[in-house]
Amino acid sequence: MSLVRRPTPHRLRTLMLLVSLCMLPGTALYAWQFGIVVWLQTFWCLLLALAFEAGLLRLRGCKVREGLGDLSWLVLGLILARALPLLVPLWMMALASFAAFVLCKHGSGGLGRNRLNPAMVGLAIIAICFYQLLYPAPTSQAPWTLTLSAEQVLLQQLQLAPRLTIDAFAGATQLALGQFTPVTLNLSGLGYAAGGLLLALLRVIRIEIPLAMLVSTLVLCLAAGHTPQESLYSLSLGGYLFTAFFIATDPVTSPDTRAGRVLFGVIIGSLTELIREFGLYADGLCFAVLAANLLVPQIDRLVLRMQRPWYNQRPKLKRPEDVKGE
Repeated sequence: MSLVRRPTPHRLRTLMLLVSLCMLPGTALYAWQFGIVVWLQTFWCLLLALAFEAGLLRLRGCKVREGLGDLSWLVLGLILARALPLLVPLWMMALASFAAFVLCKHGSGGLGRNRLNPAMVGLAIIAICFYQLLYPAPTSQAPWTLTLSAEQVLLQQLQLAPRLTIDAFAGATQLALGQFTPVTLNLSGLGYAAGGLLLALLRVIRIEIPLAMLVSTLVLCLAAGHTPQESLYSLSLGGYLFTAFFIATDPVTSPDTRAGRVLFGVIIGSLTELIREFGLYADGLCFAVLAANLLVPQIDRLVLRMQRPWYNQRPKLKRPEDVKGE
């Protein structure tokens, strides 16, 4: 996460640390539901984030200790660890980290200058280029990664063992019309929502974006013919709540105005539901966020134009003496 109006180094470090701490309850519940793979993936992503950040700061001639001290690498590493599918090999984590830090964050000029969300750029590259190599996403109904030991996970991440054979496919958004059965709640989503609400109360993030996302997805899900129970359940699928509170709320890649943030959230929520219903990808959250990121300048201009007084929107009429002069 980065900030539009960059605060003092001490305040920036405090904000980043606070965001990281608010992610921990959701991450702990995520690991409780899906196993040791969550912690190992988090370890690798944080290690890669630290290495890329330190190396790029040195290449750019910046002070490495001061650059690492803002802890932005820590937040981005934690977000990448949760955003990436579980049990991806280490080289995919490295590629996603390269895209996030090199191509997006530092390629745009450093902290606070990126137009796209770095974590979503990394995830999009993995999702588009290596879709066939990803394991089926574990769900609360089929948490197949929970039975894997640390040794099995490491062998898979380092690709020192044959790929696992998964008997049952468990997609991230299994929600078919008339085939809904109540399942165990996505506890990690509730943990991330609780952490996000705390950040909103502390005014670290703005609540308009998550609320607009939730409402727009819910409305479109109902319009697609799902029952209210199915529509509410869809909000807990995949990484939706995590994205709503910890990714979409990035102040650098979201609008500056309240109305703009509402529209921004509506766009992400609507695109996510459309991809879930008609697209190839199970979730499509990263594509929805990146599309909305690209529309931020247009959203800001539209909102400012709508908020401008009506008497300032009329074109200037030429004075009679100006017409005679022509």
